[in-house]
Amino acid sequence: MAGRYDTRDAGGGRVRELLAALGVIDPDHVSEEPDGGVARAAAALFVSLSGFVLLIPNVTPLVSGGEPPIGIALSVLGTVLSVALVVVGGLLYRSTFTTRNAVRIAVWSLFGIVVLGAIMLGIIRYQAQLGSPMIAPTFTVAKVLAIGAVAHVIIGVYDARRVRAQQLAKEQRRVSVLNRMIRHNLRNETTVLGGHASLIAEGVDDPELRNSAEAVAESAAVIGGLAEDAKRLQAAFERRPDERESVPVEPLLEDAAAAAREAGAETVDVDVEPCAALADDRLATAVEELATNAPEHGASAVDLSAREVDGDVAITVADDGPGIHEDESRVITGRDPETQLEHASGLGLWIVRATADAFDGWLSIETTRADGEGAGDDTGTAVTIGIPAA
Repeated sequence: MAGRYDTRDAGGGRVRELLAALGVIDPDHVSEEPDGGVARAAAALFVSLSGFVLLIPNVTPLVSGGEPPIGIALSVLGTVLSVALVVVGGLLYRSTFTTRNAVRIAVWSLFGIVVLGAIMLGIIRYQAQLGSPMIAPTFTVAKVLAIGAVAHVIIGVYDARRVRAQQLAKEQRRVSVLNRMIRHNLRNETTVLGGHASLIAEGVDDPELRNSAEAVAESAAVIGGLAEDAKRLQAAFERRPDERESVPVEPLLEDAAAAAREAGAETVDVDVEPCAALADDRLATAVEELATNAPEHGASAVDLSAREVDGDVAITVADDGPGIHEDESRVITGRDPETQLEHASGLGLWIVRATADAFDGWLSIETTRADGEGAGDDTGTAVTIGIPAA
């Protein structure tokens, strides 16, 4: 059973980036049902209805005809903006904005309509008192209100995103503190647990008890390793992208190959073309993570290679292990959301994915698994991380 999953296939390019910027979808392609409610529906309905009401006076000149070219151009502009408001109302209801922020956007739109409407009304009355009433006031007001409503919706979106960014920053600080506390406690407790398990294994004669104690010590070591992986994962997320520099790939892969041998790989091959990636020390961490994960999960042979392809440095770590499960590959590459029932088994691949994202790169997983239990001669995994070339 073979499969290939690539982060470049998970999204829809610029369109998805635009929708993520507007809050319609989440940036990492994690789908969430928006919270509904009367307030949210009312906010979305107001935006759409205002667009529909403004559409009538904007489209009328196009239907009736007889307008000069400048009038047609202005009517087309007003019509496009009015239709955009109708569409934005629907998108706002389905967006990932909270109901509070959805209402905030609608209020900004209302503010634009009320303020500009009051100004235009004042201008019309002023000109009427001067004895020179405005020609085609409905035509003029409809265009101004459409422009104002759309402009204030955009202002509302950025205002809502600013509020959400502040909330996320506060949550990130809390998670960071919690993360450090948990990692610290995990390291301490697993060290104690592993030490006592080793003492028990050395001091008992019963083979079953000795095996159980050794299993406890191994599990403690794994848990302690997860604490270190969590630290690396947090570093991959938090570092700024402007810290990148030219990183030669050949010594990086040689170090990863040495780590793979130390982790238990029987054969390790390196094939590197002279190239450099625009990255930092996180790239070495990610490649070493791939190289050492392979023998730790049953691979005996590890092949590391690097090529410059279409402006990216593609670094591939291939092995003959049992292969990564399809569900895990789909989650890591963004094909499926991570849920309680479908989740990655460890943090290693998440570190690699976070590193690729940090450098505006990509991740590809190609794996072959045996149909039954256990690994066969045709099993293996090739994980490729693509980083912009320096």
